[in-house]
Amino acid sequence: SVTAIPSFSKNRLVVWGGFTATASYLAYEQSQASWGVSNGQFHFKDDLHDGLALSDETSHLFAAYHLTRALNTGYRWTGMSSTASRRMAAAHAWLWTFIVEYPIDALNPGQGFGASDLAFNTVGVLAAYHHTRPGPRPWWDVKISVKETFFAGESRFIAHSNEQYDDYVYWLTVRPTRQRYLPLWIGAGYSTTHGEWPQLDKELHLAVGTTVEDMVAMINEDAGKFLRPLDFFFLNVGTKIVWK
Repeated sequence: SVTAIPSFSKNRLVVWGGFTATASYLAYEQSQASWGVSNGQFHFKDDLHDGLALSDETSHLFAAYHLTRALNTGYRWTGMSSTASRRMAAAHAWLWTFIVEYPIDALNPGQGFGASDLAFNTVGVLAAYHHTRPGPRPWWDVKISVKETFFAGESRFIAHSNEQYDDYVYWLTVRPTRQRYLPLWIGAGYSTTHGEWPQLDKELHLAVGTTVEDMVAMINEDAGKFLRPLDFFFLNVGTKIVWK
């Protein structure tokens, strides 16, 4: 069945605006507490300092992609048309991710404006803009999984170091068939493992897996749709190829 979208409501837009404004403020406060106060001079991040690990940048793509999708859901809730909500969500997400780079990171003495981060943010936003087009759900998606090391420490949900970025695998997944009783995705993932500087292993993961949503949908489609917010997590088995 198709979920009905209400007609545009100014009241809902005000509520949504208040929610996103509050979320922006809380996110800013958290950034200052986690990574330091943005009270320095403008400077660029050294994008080569980590040996082009690209784990930070890939996390930006993933975050921008799913942020755009979440914002699109919110704007649709206000009653905006599909076209308007997609445009607003993409603009909103890109603006948020730009603010992270400037002024938050650009003026943070320990961070810096990341040109590569901004590029990956933009790719994530554009991918989500394409993914949220009207019609059947696309056959591809951007997902994430965690390694065993994720469970070995605290404060792992937001990485604070290269080693914590190593906890995550970021996936481009495809679903060859939409058959409800064959809920399998094929994925190619990327991650890193840091040793003592400058030791760095880059990892290509190849796997077959599924999501909580798809597993539950085999039993009950409505319950599966209710769990759709969890579709970003990729449960998988596979192998990896490592290079320096």
